[in-house]
Amino acid sequence: MRGLRKRYTYMVFIVSFLLLLGLGSMTYAWFVLVNRTDSFVATAAKIDVDYDIDFAGPIIEPDFFTVTDGYQMIKSGVFSIDVTDVEAENYLTNLRVNIRVNSTVDTYIRVSIIDSLTLTTIDFEGNRGEVAIVDQPIPYAFNTQWLVNDVFYEDLYDAEVALGGITANDTVQSLDVWYDNHLNDGFYYYPHLIERDTSSTQLTIPFIEEYDGLEFETKSFGYRLQFAIIVESIQAGNNAPVIRWGLTTPPWGGSWS
Repeated sequence: MRGLRKRYTYMVFIVSFLLLLGLGSMTYAWFVLVNRTDSFVATAAKIDVDYDIDFAGPIIEPDFFTVTDGYQMIKSGVFSIDVTDVEAENYLTNLRVNIRVNSTVDTYIRVSIIDSLTLTTIDFEGNRGEVAIVDQPIPYAFNTQWLVNDVFYEDLYDAEVALGGITANDTVQSLDVWYDNHLNDGFYYYPHLIERDTSSTQLTIPFIEEYDGLEFETKSFGYRLQFAIIVESIQAGNNAPVIRWGLTTPPWGGSWS
């Protein structure tokens, strides 16, 4: 009887020990799993392109262009550009547009200009209105490189400085940086693959720059230019230009990279 009691006590001890061991393991596991924080760094590819506009001065934000004609009409993101007063800060020849690229993958860009030359009207009650005018296309100063005597220059002034002036004996050719396809689909294309990765810094690409070798004929009093742009960007890979833009080949020829 004493031996049976001894064995029973021994079994109870063993079972209790196993229960305590199991409970301790579960408690430890609970604390470890609940309080453990797994961390990792994942970098997602992104397409990030925007623009800035200024008039040879500080960068400005798009204005709300307001016209009162018996009611108030507001156009968001539309710039009012002066085309009559050469001394005006927002005169057309002062217009600058830069495209800023912060993508982390290879990118293609295209830009569309939405503009309208308007004539301001005032009725007998003093209400201002506007009439859209059909006129020749505005000669914007698109980003241009100059080939002078087979040497590339960013602008004509640099060539004049380098050569001590340009004469009739010099061969001068202007080359547009952007490909003009607006008569077909309304867009100007940057005809180069913009190579990017996660370590790339911001890239600024001039779109409209200072008038260089061009002239703009001022308009009569009362005329203004309403100006806005649309910037579209797309990844170069995964056949994106074909799928998203519907272009099997680049407008400037060749093939997508």
